[in-house]
Amino acid sequence: MSDEALSPVLEARNISRHFGAVVALADASLSLRPREVVGLVGDNGAGKSTLLKILSGIVTPSGGDIVIDGKPVVLKRAQDAMDAGIETVYQDLALVDTMSAYQNVYLGREELSKNPLARLFNLVDDRRMRERAREVLDMLKVKIPSINVSVKGMSGGQRQCLAIARALLWGRRIVILDEPTAALGVRETGQVLEVIRDLRQHDVSVIIVSHNMQQLMSVADRITVMRLGRSIATRTVKDTEVSEIVGLITGAIPGDSPEARAAEVAA
Repeated sequence: MSDEALSPVLEARNISRHFGAVVALADASLSLRPREVVGLVGDNGAGKSTLLKILSGIVTPSGGDIVIDGKPVVLKRAQDAMDAGIETVYQDLALVDTMSAYQNVYLGREELSKNPLARLFNLVDDRRMRERAREVLDMLKVKIPSINVSVKGMSGGQRQCLAIARALLWGRRIVILDEPTAALGVRETGQVLEVIRDLRQHDVSVIIVSHNMQQLMSVADRITVMRLGRSIATRTVKDTEVSEIVGLITGAIPGDSPEARAAEVAA
């Protein structure tokens, strides 16, 4: 059975979010299939960040449903999202410069030593953490100088790949990436995009929020376009062009639903 025929691992259905009188999301929907990369695009203020925060458990929706593996879930906090198998990698990456690569991978989730005496003093199993961190980085073909050196001296691409590897280590099936190639050079961008492609081989589905259409078209399977707090269209990458996606973002091309068209006319 092809991935396209499989049931979605994640669905956001008709999500809305109001901040007082401000409507950040009016009707946002998105689906993510197994081993799929979906791009989420839109102009500033389109609602991408709010939808990302809702799927990450940071913001609660005012209405709508979130469904994972066919079952409705309620994400009231970030831990709820992580428990549901969702990991979000933000632009700041949440890495501590003075800590080593493997320590950052395990940050806040350190493994205690199995030695009963060591566990009494809450001593961590550094050897085990180094081994597992190295295994995951090797699986994703991430090249870093050493898992023992601090991340301060790493390139932006290496840091981004490290943050992605952390999500894989903790068994996340859904990874949300917020502008993963922002401010990266050509070589580093290529490294990060290759890691994203490789996530498919590990049964991970990915949502990418990005402004870079060319990069997104090179790695995504489908692209969902948001405008004025609504999801107005979803296009399969192989059946569309950058010009169509840009037209949908700007409003030069109307959205698919009558609601989206009406909202654009009213704006």
